[in-house]
Amino acid sequence: MVNSCSLSSLFEKHMDVLAKPSTEFPGILYRTEVSMEIPPVKLFPFVFRPEYRSKWDKSLQSYKIVERIDQDTFICHSITHSYGFGMVSPRDFVFMLHLKTYDGNLMTTNSISVVHPNLPPTPACIRGTTFSSGYACLPLPGNPEHTKLMMVVQVDLGGFLMPSVINSVMPMSLINFVTDCKSGLKMLRQSGT
Repeated sequence: MVNSCSLSSLFEKHMDVLAKPSTEFPGILYRTEVSMEIPPVKLFPFVFRPEYRSKWDKSLQSYKIVERIDQDTFICHSITHSYGFGMVSPRDFVFMLHLKTYDGNLMTTNSISVVHPNLPPTPACIRGTTFSSGYACLPLPGNPEHTKLMMVVQVDLGGFLMPSVINSVMPMSLINFVTDCKSGLKMLRQSGT
């Protein structure tokens, strides 16, 4: 079963969210792509580096790198806000993030949950699990000053959420990510940075 819903007319111009069963866990893989009016080399760090992301991503209470393994691999910890008027409690995620650049200016983040001795679960948040997920930034065909941003997200939010709640929360979180990112880029341009 594959669900593809075009949410472009309602929320974000030229944005589709595809949902299909994951092969890694008994949940859903969400995939979306959108064009952004910024070169990939500028957008890429904006989506994963804490000094940027923590300023524009409204879904996050906290996002930080807790350990650097090498120049392209990090252990990260993120905590989300509650969602849907408290219907979805805050979640935290501990994950390894690996960066990779390919020929043709394709840049990717690749992430998966890990256990870290300094970041045990706490009662303040429900621990979520990230399965193979990531972002890809590449030049838009015909316009290398714009980026095609693709996102693949596979997460188990943990807790006792009904599937209908998860199926509502996840597509909206991807749409909000893009909307927040575009707002953050606009503020960055206005500040002249």
